[in-house]
Order: sequence, then C-alpha cells, then structure tokens
Amino acid sequence: MAKIINIHTGKEVEVEKTPEFECNVCRCKFTEEEGGVIGGSIGIIPVNFCPTCLSGIFDMVEYFRGEKEDE
Repeated sequence: MAKIINIHTGKEVEVEKTPEFECNVCRCKFTEEEGGVIGGSIGIIPVNFCPTCLSGIFDMVEYFRGEKEDE
C-alpha cells in the first residue's frame, strides 16, 4: 500500500500497489496486467513466466512439434 497526500488539502489516500512477479527464466519483474503466467507449475515446480519468455516457450514448443511431424 502506498499513501498519496494532497499537499494543498492534506488529505491522505491509500492506493494499493500492483503486485509484481519475477520471471523464472530472465528474472525480470512483471505485473498481472502485462500477461504471462503467474502461479503456474511444471510438475510440482512452481513457475512464473513474463510475456516475453512465455512467447519464447510457445515458439520452442511449436518448433519441436513441427520437427516431429516431418518424420
């Protein structure tokens, strides 16, 4: 929570801070509004993926699926 104080009136307003999460691949910080995976899991391992890393994982899966279809 953060407090915003109006310097003219002295009124205090409390604003909830948007929670940030850390990507398990690149360690960048991201919020829920940005997308990505928050609170997912691979087996029993909890994971968070930022939108960039999640997109990269999807690209990698598509690549490997395409390779198996050619065989």
